[in-house]
Order: sequence, then C-alpha cells, then structure tokens
Amino acid sequence: MYKATVLCVGLVAASEAMATGDPMPDAEILQVGTFSEDTGDVVRIESAEYLRTYSQEVAAAACFLYNDIDVVLSQELLIESRLGFDKRVDALLNGSEELGIIGGEQRRKTIAKVDDVIATWAPISAAVDALVANPKDSDAVNVIKNLNLELLEKTEVLVAQIEGQYANPAELMQVDAIKLEIVGRAAMMTQKIAKDACKIFTGNDSVALKDNLGTSMQNYEASINALLHGMPELGLQPAPTPQIAAQLEAVQADWIKVRPILAAALGGETIDRDSQVFLFKHMVEEMLRLSELTDSYVTQSKHIY
Repeated sequence: MYKATVLCVGLVAASEAMATGDPMPDAEILQVGTFSEDTGDVVRIESAEYLRTYSQEVAAAACFLYNDIDVVLSQELLIESRLGFDKRVDALLNGSEELGIIGGEQRRKTIAKVDDVIATWAPISAAVDALVANPKDSDAVNVIKNLNLELLEKTEVLVAQIEGQYANPAELMQVDAIKLEIVGRAAMMTQKIAKDACKIFTGNDSVALKDNLGTSMQNYEASINALLHGMPELGLQPAPTPQIAAQLEAVQADWIKVRPILAAALGGETIDRDSQVFLFKHMVEEMLRLSELTDSYVTQSKHIY
C-alpha cells in the first residue's frame, strides 16, 4: 500500500481534534485516494465522506427540529440524511449499481469497520424516525445527542480506511487528495458548526462548547481560504479553474453572511428566531455547495492526467 503524508490532517483535523475532542483519522491508514471510473472507487470514497457529513447533519437537524427552529427544513434533512446514510453504507458493504460501485466489499478489515459504523448508526436511525414522528421526543433527541460524536469518530476511521484501500497515486496526485480531504471535512464542519450553534441558541452557555465552535469556525475559514488562495506549506496552489474559484467564492460569500450571527452567539448575545433560521438554512447551503465542489475537483484532476 502507498503511504501519504497526512498534511491535510494538519490543516483541518489536528487543531480541531485537540481543541474539541473530535476524532482524528489514523495516520497509518490515511492514504492518497483512488478515483477509478471503472471500479467505482471515487464513489466509494465519496460515500464514506457522505457518512461523515451525515453524522453531523443528523445531529444539527435534530437540534433545530426539537427546538422548533424551521421544522419543515429540519424534518426534511433528518429524512434525507437517514435515507442517504442507509444507501451509502449499504453501497460500501454490498456494492451499488445505482451509484456505480462495482461489487461488494471483500476486505475483512474494511467490512469490520463498516459493521462498526452500522452498529453505532442503528440506534441513531431509530431515533431519527421517532423524532420525525414526534419532534418533542426527548428520548430520541438524547440518543442522537449522545451518539453523534461516536458516529463521527467511526466514520472518520472508515474514510481513512477506504481512502487507503482504494489508493492509486498514478491516478490522483497527493495534492489532489489533500484538496478532496479538506473539502470533505469542510462539508462535515458546516453541520457541526450548525449543531453547536443550535445548542448555544437554545441555552447551552458552556465555555467548552463555545471554544469548540470558535475553533471549528477558524478551521472552516482556513480550509476555504487554502482552497481558494492556496497554501504553499501544503503544496496547494490557488483554485485551479475559474469554475472552482467561483464555487469557492460562493461558499465564502455565504459564510460571510452567517459569521456575524455566530460571533454574536459566542459573545453572549441573544439570537432572534429569524437569525437562527437564516443560519441553519445557509449552513445547509454551504454543505451542498461543498458537495458540488468535490465533483468539480474530481473532474478537474482527471483532465490533468
């Protein structure tokens, strides 16, 4: 197997993990990703990254729904994320003609990690269904609250495992893999930020929570700036095409709109309901834009080699 220098973890994961207690990928198994159209490797890696994002999307939507903040959108996101998680995790395990993943997983170590994710996901999935049916189900929301970071940790490990197993440096340069990892983690962070903001909006005044949110905000900004403007210490050049630059600028423009709300919440100000809804909707939009950006980076990397 080919080993990659885990520079992307240094930018996005290391400081956040130390400050917030979030998990870091295992450096021994984080590899340069493989993106093979014929075998569906790109979809395997993207599917694992989707699971990582869903772990926080579920938690954010559950918090907003339980607290009556944009009930329609939060219910839609809970349903979408549960169905999406089930679809992607099954595809990783058994393959999916629909998604283009050819054949089920064969490596026992990877199967064990997928099974580990499923075991943590099962009670969350049941809690999502219960919460959609009854948005005031405190037992259901507590299950999601108590297990979402464990699920994030296990999906992080699975992402690293999938990246390692399907690595092929001849098809994707290390710098491209770093970009994709940064984008994938940024998509997850949009929902982690939304989740932590919701907690603050609804009365959690914990210093640790605010510190976690502040660190996530800093790392998110650093990620988008690195992708847009480059970061020489990681070997990253500025956005490689006008299309990708425009996508990143749209992400940044949305972020500029919501950052003052987050800063006010961190400063102890009371955030009105309209602003809470505004932030929730825009962080969802950020997540969707970053998912589209992943596809653009994959396409761009294929045109080079």
